[in-house]
Amino acid sequence: MKKLLLFLFFGIISAMSIAQNDKSYVEDLVSEFTESLKNRDITNYFYMNKYCIGKTKMFQLKDGKMCISKGTYYEVFIFWMEGDQAMIKKIDNCGMFFSLALANNSVLDYVNNNSKKLEKGLVKAYAVKNPENVPVKRSKVYPCNRLFQFNWDNNSYGQKYNLYDLTNESKYENLNFESNNKLEVVVLEKSLEAIISENEFKFKRQF
Repeated sequence: MKKLLLFLFFGIISAMSIAQNDKSYVEDLVSEFTESLKNRDITNYFYMNKYCIGKTKMFQLKDGKMCISKGTYYEVFIFWMEGDQAMIKKIDNCGMFFSLALANNSVLDYVNNNSKKLEKGLVKAYAVKNPENVPVKRSKVYPCNRLFQFNWDNNSYGQKYNLYDLTNESKYENLNFESNNKLEVVVLEKSLEAIISENEFKFKRQF
């Protein structure tokens, strides 16, 4: 019975049109949208790219076609001000979502007030001391990452870090645990995760 269900499932999938989009496709969409912001004289914006290496997702689009993330599923969230209104846009391997208005401007205000610290405050790799008191590098492989890119006050900067660097999940304590979690970019990430969660069911695909 299980084999029959699998056969029917893959039979249905094979009968549909399937799109497989990768990292470069997502990057092209992000570039296209941020360029449209610049064309409207919106020069202050930033985005967060969430991804876990090897994690894939499949969606059915409005036209009935299936879209499967190729290799890794990427979710990019772009934030900017539209006049006095804070906005968010989601982009993933399967295309763009309609832009949404946010309930308040808090995250944009936070970036504006901490732009220099966001530029300079880099997340450090997980570091431990072994029993011989000799520093050793991270040994655990952790697939999930965050990539930030800021275009703010005519300045462009960003950083990428592994979520493992924010934990104490090794046999030995992460020497950078406290300092990493106090960084402005990590505080910002937590605020963005709350906003994304609040708006999760409001995101609608453009096609």
